Amino acid sequence: MNELTPENDSESPESKGAFLPLLLLGVSFALVLIFQVSVLLPQRSMLQTVIQQNEKGVEQSKQVQAGLQKLVLDLIAAAPEDKDAQAIITKFGIQVSGTSPIPAASPAAKP
Repeated sequence: MNELTPENDSESPESKGAFLPLLLLGVSFALVLIFQVSVLLPQRSMLQTVIQQNEKGVEQSKQVQAGLQKLVLDLIAAAPEDKDAQAIITKFGIQVSGTSPIPAASPAAKP
């Protein structure tokens, strides 16, 4: 027989040696995954806690926004009769969506 090729493949050093590196690679990959999961689980619970705390702030900001919108709408409604309200609207460029700001006589328009 040819001396370079073994007669029985199960007894060759290459077939016996390939199993151990693959086994070690698989075990190390599993250990890395287990480590990452064990690190990420506490972070996940902390993130959920932070999300719940932020929901309170979001609700408060929605209440403040609703109050400010009501205030601005009242200011716009009062602008035709109140010069101060009209001055505030003009100064800050306040307008309701879909409408233009209340026109005011600008000082540059005077001759």
